[in-house]
Amino acid sequence: MEHNNTTTLNAIERDFVDFMRRGDDFFRIELLRPAKIWYNKALELNIETEKVKHKIAECDRLLAFERKVVVIFGAIVTVFLLVYLIWSH
Repeated sequence: MEHNNTTTLNAIERDFVDFMRRGDDFFRIELLRPAKIWYNKALELNIETEKVKHKIAECDRLLAFERKVVVIFGAIVTVFLLVYLIWSH
């Protein structure tokens, strides 16, 4: 019976490494949402939870920055469009 526990643990560890690798691959190319999905799958396995939580926090930080950039860019485009419309009439 002990052998089955070891086999199960090894499968869980193998899944953890695979999930983290996939998350890291997406993170490296700045696809943060898919990276976070894989990190959350790794977190569910309860192995090295602090490391995984750190990776998820980093994704959240960068996604928050991305949202701010999009909002600022949208505001700038809106202002330019309004100025263009006012001056063109």
